[in-house]
Amino acid sequence: MQNKTIYYAKMKFQIVKQVDSISPLYCSIEDMPLLEDGIASSLLVTFIIDAAIQITFFIPAAIFSTERYYDFSGAITYISCVLTALLWRQNVNDSIPLLSARQIIVACFVLLWAIRLGTWLFLRILREGHDARFNDLKKSPVRFFIPWFFQILWIYSTALPAYIILANPGFSQAPLIWSDIIGILIWIFGFAVEVVADYQKNVFKNKHPGDFVNVGIWKYSRYANYNGEWTLWIGMLILCIHGFIAPWQFVGVWSPIFVSILLFLVSGIPLLEKSSERKYGNREDYKRYKATTSFFFLWPPRSDGQYINPA
Repeated sequence: MQNKTIYYAKMKFQIVKQVDSISPLYCSIEDMPLLEDGIASSLLVTFIIDAAIQITFFIPAAIFSTERYYDFSGAITYISCVLTALLWRQNVNDSIPLLSARQIIVACFVLLWAIRLGTWLFLRILREGHDARFNDLKKSPVRFFIPWFFQILWIYSTALPAYIILANPGFSQAPLIWSDIIGILIWIFGFAVEVVADYQKNVFKNKHPGDFVNVGIWKYSRYANYNGEWTLWIGMLILCIHGFIAPWQFVGVWSPIFVSILLFLVSGIPLLEKSSERKYGNREDYKRYKATTSFFFLWPPRSDGQYINPA
């Protein structure tokens, strides 16, 4: 523990030394608490923006008992939070032109993901007219607020490493290293899997609206889209880790933990498993699909019907 404290003290000194060599207008070693206050302020304001936008959308949604703008509001909130973390730079003596390559990549990745997923989900609910997950919940404003509350947590928790990195001053960021490249590649892979899975499922459902999808990438995972989602946030954390400048910032590891809890235990896979069993549980082709297809991770299907799921 003492060695870690010494390490981060040295790192802070190196940051200040680098800053002093760039401009005397930045900060000295005595200003580091003020710098960390600025970072904490950015994270707090980002959370306030998150909660405020969600509550603003929830009020009319509860009044009119509609879930139509639930996913759309999530995308809007993600975008707003990223822009807040980028622009709220009080007490860090920093500006947008001084952002590092890591910060620019992180911001672009989260914005790209939020715009793509938000547009996809919004168009889906416009096409289908409703989301069965909310059928019972929206009858009561109190119960209806539960998914909105979880969305507040989802928006803040999943992108927490990104918000931390974006709140840090640009001059504090070390150049990209091998771990950043690995994080970038993992994120791109996860994003591609999610996009392909959503596209193939949409095409299949348009042709076979009452059937379960078992083609394309869905032959390798029963929850290919969730696998992509989980993977890209793992990549985001790896990309951000080398940009953390204080021990407390490693709280960002909460991101993939939260995503895992949400997907495996709360609103993701459990709900779809029950729905699929209710619709297709008595069908032999569905039983065969379950027996031969990986539950979560992408894996070649078994042909003997004795598949042991790796996850």
